[in-house]
Amino acid sequence: MKSQKIVTWFAIIISITLLFLPRIIPICTGRIDLGGGELMPMECHFAYQAEFIIALLAVIFSASLLILRTFEGRSLASFLVFLLGIIIIIIPQPWAIGICPPGSGGCHKTTFFVTIGGALLTLAGILTLWLTYKARQGEVE
Repeated sequence: MKSQKIVTWFAIIISITLLFLPRIIPICTGRIDLGGGELMPMECHFAYQAEFIIALLAVIFSASLLILRTFEGRSLASFLVFLLGIIIIIIPQPWAIGICPPGSGGCHKTTFFVTIGGALLTLAGILTLWLTYKARQGEVE
């Protein structure tokens, strides 16, 4: 059970970091001219709005792992943390929401760190799921 708590706290810390990462390493604030004086935020603005919602869900599900005691509840929450980590990696990809073209903003640096955080969150979700399964088998304390 101790190793599960360590991985759970790791997932919580990564989730909170992903939540505030665009504030720590800001994305570009550029706007696209639609013509006629209308300006619209660039793609990275919308990508990181989606990232914020997904990271908030990741914080909630990661924190729920501290409370849940049943195998089914922990398995579901762990799997959702795994899926949210994958979604965090996918959102800035050009075939999903995407970010600004190279050289037009600082969002590429933010995306680099978000991708690392998403990969770590995915790893934490899979590891928690595996530890939950092993605890049910009676092999891990």
